[in-house]
Amino acid sequence: MMTFEKRLFSFLVRHSTRSSLTQRHPALATLFAVSAILMPIQGLAQGSPAGFRILATPQVLAHPEGGELLQAYVPANWHSVYREWLNNRGVDELVPQEQNLINWKQMLAFQVIDNPVLLPQHYLNDLKSTLSKECRFSYSQPLQTVTQPRYESAMIISWCGQVLDAAWGEIILTRVIRGESALYTLSKSWRTIPFSSVNEIGLPNAEIQHWQATLNRSNICNMRDQTCAQ
Repeated sequence: MMTFEKRLFSFLVRHSTRSSLTQRHPALATLFAVSAILMPIQGLAQGSPAGFRILATPQVLAHPEGGELLQAYVPANWHSVYREWLNNRGVDELVPQEQNLINWKQMLAFQVIDNPVLLPQHYLNDLKSTLSKECRFSYSQPLQTVTQPRYESAMIISWCGQVLDAAWGEIILTRVIRGESALYTLSKSWRTIPFSSVNEIGLPNAEIQHWQATLNRSNICNMRDQTCAQ
């Protein structure tokens, strides 16, 4: 059975493909797409310490001099449960070590989209529009994000009161960074009981701020410019 996230972002992929006259596949893509494009800087198996994971396009990984990549920060004791590369997009999904792809309560998802044409804010607007169709209640608000020179970035937090055809709601924190050769997304999701307003579901501000800071630890660098940490 297709999960809410796969259904949500598959819809956005189809929409963005139809709206583009190129083969760049610009807009919001699955929170589920990367295996060949992922290389850990540190091992991230069960019980592993915090570290960074690299996301880049296959072209960058195949080039002898490398190129632009995302250094995605992963907290301690999270492990990958789904990876795939499909239609110029790749994703790595991670959950806490005691959870899995079926029973997860919290999830991190890192994504790279080859050759973007959309700005980060347009990507997030597509997300908000799709959530309004896929959730019985939805609301989003912008959050502050770290901005690097040359790389535009935006962040929002979204509430989905109840996923259609499901018995739970979700809260999704999403950061989008536009690189020079790819679009990168970083998401933190919580599964919750169904709710009908933001005030009805108790996600403490301290929790939001913690994960906002965690997503902001990730950054873009370029191996050819020697700006990547060793």
